[in-house]
Amino acid sequence: PDFNFKNIQFDYNSAVLRTSAIQYLDHIVEEMKKDASAKFVLNGNASSEGTKAHNMALSIDRANAVKLYLTNAGVDVSGLSVKGYGAKKPIASNKTEKGRETNRSVEVQLIH
Repeated sequence: PDFNFKNIQFDYNSAVLRTSAIQYLDHIVEEMKKDASAKFVLNGNASSEGTKAHNMALSIDRANAVKLYLTNAGVDVSGLSVKGYGAKKPIASNKTEKGRETNRSVEVQLIH
């Protein structure tokens, strides 16, 4: 299986999965099902707008949205954990809109 997944992006202030992400999430499901023993952490992130508490809750909600989709598609829930980072671990700079867009995401990471 290829567990090198790209991040799942979200809209500003939203934990609702984008319609455009569904096809890619289905690909993730296919790859995860190839090795049911693999474990993953879903790292939720947010951009820097808003309060720390709001961004933390939003990042956890985003990770849980991905987890719910994956488990509803047949991925074993015991192989998935959720971690929220809020805006603490930005993937890109929060100084530009492009960077903030990149940070509104969930990273699907293989646990070694």
